[in-house]
Amino acid sequence: MALKKSSAELKRDLKSVATNLERTAGEISRLAERIDGVDVVAVLHLMNRLYKDSDKLHAYADEIKSGRIVRAKAD
Repeated sequence: MALKKSSAELKRDLKSVATNLERTAGEISRLAERIDGVDVVAVLHLMNRLYKDSDKLHAYADEIKSGRIVRAKAD
């Protein structure tokens, strides 16, 4: 994959991936509710990791928006 995306496209991609992680965490929660004998602590741990990663991606997108991270033009 070539790195030719602008900073705006990078920000949009980061936010999209973050949103997908959040949706996946919600889906895991809904699936776990339907499974008997599921290890609730393990499920919550997995969901927590997804939400933490999502938060990181949102923070990177915010840094791009504020101009602290800038995608340089490809050579």
